[in-house]
Amino acid sequence: MFYQILRFIFRITNKFYFKNLQINGLDNIPKNGPVFLAANHPSAFMDPMVIVTITKRPLFMLAKGVLFQNPFLKWLLPHLNIIPIYRSHETPELTNKNKEVFSKCYMHFAKGGAILAFPEGISLTERKIKKIQSGAARICLGAEAENNFSLDVKIVTIGLNFSNPHKFQSDLYINIDKPINVSDYYDQYKQDTFKAAHALTDAIRNRLEAQVIAIQDSEMDKLVSNIETIFKAQILEDLGHSPKIMAHDFNTTRQISDSVHYFLEKDPQRVENLKNKISAYLNKLENLSLDDKLIKGLEKTKPIFDTILSVFFLTLGSPFFIYGFVNNFLPFRIPFWCARGFSKRPEFHGSIAYSMGTFTFLLFYTLQILLINKLTNDWIFVLAYGFSLPISGLFAFYYYKKFKSIRGSWKIFSLFYKRTTVITSVINEREIIINELEKARKEFVTYRDGPKQ
Repeated sequence: MFYQILRFIFRITNKFYFKNLQINGLDNIPKNGPVFLAANHPSAFMDPMVIVTITKRPLFMLAKGVLFQNPFLKWLLPHLNIIPIYRSHETPELTNKNKEVFSKCYMHFAKGGAILAFPEGISLTERKIKKIQSGAARICLGAEAENNFSLDVKIVTIGLNFSNPHKFQSDLYINIDKPINVSDYYDQYKQDTFKAAHALTDAIRNRLEAQVIAIQDSEMDKLVSNIETIFKAQILEDLGHSPKIMAHDFNTTRQISDSVHYFLEKDPQRVENLKNKISAYLNKLENLSLDDKLIKGLEKTKPIFDTILSVFFLTLGSPFFIYGFVNNFLPFRIPFWCARGFSKRPEFHGSIAYSMGTFTFLLFYTLQILLINKLTNDWIFVLAYGFSLPISGLFAFYYYKKFKSIRGSWKIFSLFYKRTTVITSVINEREIIINELEKARKEFVTYRDGPKQ
């Protein structure tokens, strides 16, 4: 009951929290039969909630047993189909209970059920796949072994690609691969159970690494992110791709990552020089309180027309902004304040805001609607007011973003006319970087695809 209610509520939450949520390969999750869903784990308990909302099948989930030491969670989590798994480094005195946990999983698979787990075993908001634990492979192989490999258990890997899970109206691209047939490991399991589990774990890891942007080195990840900031939009445009199609965005980032890997091996000094130029350029923008989009769009803008249009929008939209701001500020901000107060670990901030925001909005909207109903006793007015709450809230959010963008545009035009030399220098730096990146991209494409015939 709790599971179904929360799944319905968080499906609505997804519509508002994410600007774009796109799924590739949803049909790869079998509609029936035993299946183990194995996903990467970048954002704590946001990850399982998102996966639960996109799948039609009811899921049982494995979670670390330490959560069940809290009396309230010990009562609540089983109602949400959550099963504890005990880790030796957290609760060594309870690891003997894992035999019972595995048995429950075997029984669940025997009934044709679906289980979700995160085999990395730890949540960190990084673009990398951490060490994959062997528990997923051992559960699936163990279930098959108990049933003479007749269950036909499937493992489906799910790649969660957040643009920023801790930011409201961010993007999420979910990449779901074709199932792995656990029965394919039958012969290897009969010969050596340990090697079979190791081989299946490697297969899970390889699948996940192909479904996410996996950059193991933090310095390289920063360089890839900086190149994305400056160059990704142009690559998408040159390829005729739409930034709204997240598969295109994902593949473009992967191309940037692969090309950086290639040049690091071929010519590391070239990469280092380019990295320094990009860092210097972005640092200069930061010192000027500008961003790359403003510099890129400078040559395409019409200062007088844009200024008039901006003033018109801000003036006309201000009453709607004030209405939306007043009605939505507290339920919007409270979850983010609480997230930073409850946890020092950044990977939990988005999860707390995502889940807590769902209930703060429900609470505040309910109280506000009841208050308006008491004051007016007009159901048509109350209904209109209720519908206006989320719409005005989203408008206020985008109005504020537009205001910041317009303020940045005004600033850059002011700088352009007052400090032409500085802006001209920045534009020239950007042009040099773009030319180098374009040259490198052509070299990498030639290497990858071979010379054109």
